[in-house]
Amino acid sequence: MNARKRGWCVVTAVVDLECLTDKDEFRNCETGFFIWDIVANLLYGDGAVAEMFGLDSAETARGLPLEVYVSRIHPEDQPAAARIIHDTILTQEPEHQSYRTRRADGAFHQVMAFGRCFRDRTGIPSLYGGIVFPLPEEAPVATPLLDHCLAAYDIAVREGNTAVADHILEALMDLDWKKPGCSRPN
Repeated sequence: MNARKRGWCVVTAVVDLECLTDKDEFRNCETGFFIWDIVANLLYGDGAVAEMFGLDSAETARGLPLEVYVSRIHPEDQPAAARIIHDTILTQEPEHQSYRTRRADGAFHQVMAFGRCFRDRTGIPSLYGGIVFPLPEEAPVATPLLDHCLAAYDIAVREGNTAVADHILEALMDLDWKKPGCSRPN
């Protein structure tokens, strides 16, 4: 197993553990899975993705153009989200970001997304897969400590240093999200 693949699995574990920390506080914390066929420009998502973007679940399962999803991101968040996705396609490095999405009721809610671009055998960007999950409404801005830990984790994974990445992951899971000054990433 190469370091990049292992790193992707570790990030998924962080997401699942965060959602399981307090069922009362995060009872609507269902992780959604998506895959974007870049060539066909169709993004396929499960029911959780449909709910977070305020879309019909049958339509998301059959695939919708990326522009449909982007139109459901808050206008202030669209430029940064598009830049991160663009950079991820160019670099093939995993990304994580947060932005606000419009649900079916018209209200915006904060979500966290993790994604990665994959190329075909000729090097053409072909697939972009990832996960997205809702953040609690009271999620404050990330702290410098959390930002630096996430950056260090990304560097360790990118350099293939899985031992360091595992230690950073343990530290991230030990952070008490409810203490003042410590917040969920966004």
